[in-house]
Amino acid sequence: MRVAFQAFVIVACWIWGVQPSSAADILVVGAEFAQIYERNETGEFTGLDVEILRSIARQNGDTLSFQILPWARAQKMVEANQAQILVGPYKTTQRETRFVFAEKPFYRDDMVFYALKLAKFQWDGRYSSLQDKRVGVINGWAYGAQFEEQRKTLKIESANSLRNALLMLKAKHIDVLASNVRNTEALLNSLELAGEISAVANVIDSQDGYFAYCKQVSCDQLRVRFDSLFTRLRESGELSKMAQTFKLRMP
Repeated sequence: MRVAFQAFVIVACWIWGVQPSSAADILVVGAEFAQIYERNETGEFTGLDVEILRSIARQNGDTLSFQILPWARAQKMVEANQAQILVGPYKTTQRETRFVFAEKPFYRDDMVFYALKLAKFQWDGRYSSLQDKRVGVINGWAYGAQFEEQRKTLKIESANSLRNALLMLKAKHIDVLASNVRNTEALLNSLELAGEISAVANVIDSQDGYFAYCKQVSCDQLRVRFDSLFTRLRESGELSKMAQTFKLRMP
């Protein structure tokens, strides 16, 4: 049976145009990302990231292990070569010094401001109109080049998690919160705050999410192999079907 399976893997790799390589034990880490990387009611890992990695790993017989951790800790584990893959970071110049990013992203987020509905806050797209507002951000998140350029002109209040940031907004410790729509809408529903907090018109920026790898030679070899299989997954149309299942936008 094992011989037959190995033969199948070799044939599958030949069909995809990828040379089979030694199977690997791969630790994947990240924070809980709605529709990307989370656990369902039974504790099973699910999301677009999970489906992509499982599909790719099956073709080489790799063994995947998943962990959900605080975002800062997950990043440090990959940076310290204690895990091989970080789920879903946006690419920044600073992060490229710490990780090796996949060749292509696998999802796209819109970053917007959230405010209490009763505040009736409207943003005209100019950062000068935020100068008297306390702006909430989440530690370790990237908000796009323009926001980062304007950060020093804003009254920034940081939170360690999106959940804490939303509770700060509810308690009026901040006036607006910068966040992505995907994660925030899911958590608002979970916290039963959708009736009190809503997104403000005008997008801060659109951000693409990637797989990021540790900087060891073995991780880079893993990246090259996964990049090749990811491209074929995309060209086959299978990736698009996966994204539709989780109601996500692809770049």
